[in-house]
Amino acid sequence: MSYECEKYCKLRQEHQKHVKLHYKPMHRHIYTLNEDIFVPSFVEAIGSNTTNSLHNILTEEFPGIYSFEMLQSDFCQQLLDEIVSYQSWCKEEKLDVQPPNSMNKYGVILDDLGFGPFLNELMTKYVAPLSGLLFKDLGGDTLDEHHGFIVEYGMNKDTSLGFHTDDSEITLNVCLGKHFTGGTLYFDGVREHKCQQTLSLQNDHIEIVHKIGRAILIQGQQMHGANDITSGERYNLIMWCKSSKYRQENNIYGGCSDCDNWRTQKIDQV
Repeated sequence: MSYECEKYCKLRQEHQKHVKLHYKPMHRHIYTLNEDIFVPSFVEAIGSNTTNSLHNILTEEFPGIYSFEMLQSDFCQQLLDEIVSYQSWCKEEKLDVQPPNSMNKYGVILDDLGFGPFLNELMTKYVAPLSGLLFKDLGGDTLDEHHGFIVEYGMNKDTSLGFHTDDSEITLNVCLGKHFTGGTLYFDGVREHKCQQTLSLQNDHIEIVHKIGRAILIQGQQMHGANDITSGERYNLIMWCKSSKYRQENNIYGGCSDCDNWRTQKIDQV
């Protein structure tokens, strides 16, 4: 472990310890995952856990890019309230809020608030049935590590996100709100691990409009970005899901997970 990595991890641990001891959540109940946060169709499909039931809730926007209704609007609003409360508390405490990754400047890492157990259950119990069905050859059925965070876009914040891939096997992206125009997600094909350049093919390009509570599920090497929002604010819940088994079997870099989680892979288009 490098000195920079060790320093980063130590700061994260100290921050999380301070939050656990002193921060008083606005909505404490949302830190425990309950099925009432999900729309009924999603709960029913996961509960049945059959190929047909899972496929019935999915829309294949493009090969390898899936969307589905997932979160209730009330939960989306409560999570946003919690994020604002946490950020205000950090400002009062004169604590730095760690950016969610190397490309997004605005947002929070959810584990820093104490959402680690929530996210782990979300991944293993609710995402894994879908990723195991859709991306089994990419480790979708052996997910065992997550990095969950909120990203924020606004006219005085980040307005867009450049073309990139994620440090994940599977990525879940759910729109939380608020009111905004623009900000469509765009996708341009799949990149192989360790390939730093790619050719964006016109036939591979697709754009998806965000809808509150609706999720998008892709493989981490799916190249994507976000166009400029033109008004309002947009918040998204992102969870990078990893499989240590898949990474070991495919000789994918396995350094410090906390440091790796902070990285996205920006793509040079040629």
